[in-house]
Amino acid sequence: LLKRAPGVAFTADIWKSGARKYYISLTAHLFDKDFEVVPLVLSLRQFTERHLAVNIQSFIKFELDEKFQIMPKQRAGITTDCGRDMVAATSNGLFGPRYACIAHVWNNVVKNGLCLWSPPNST
Repeated sequence: LLKRAPGVAFTADIWKSGARKYYISLTAHLFDKDFEVVPLVLSLRQFTERHLAVNIQSFIKFELDEKFQIMPKQRAGITTDCGRDMVAATSNGLFGPRYACIAHVWNNVVKNGLCLWSPPNST
């Protein structure tokens, strides 16, 4: 299904579990022959490397190039949160254009707007 798809979009995320371990996921999103959206989790693993853009980019590049052999012309884009590490890792065009996850953007707007992120300066 992946090799025949003319366009594949991706999402990538890193998060910390309750056990204080970091995980990284990479999901492909494409349409089947009936134009139904098909999400495919390509990878989900513990991420033990430092959260540097080069390490994140290397992980995604290996998954797409080596493991799944998804050609650059098939890559429709990648959506991530707005963390500096993810933005730097995915803004170079290797995975198609980078898009900001609107749910993450709105979450930050609400948290900052309601001062849930940090207490307001009382001075």
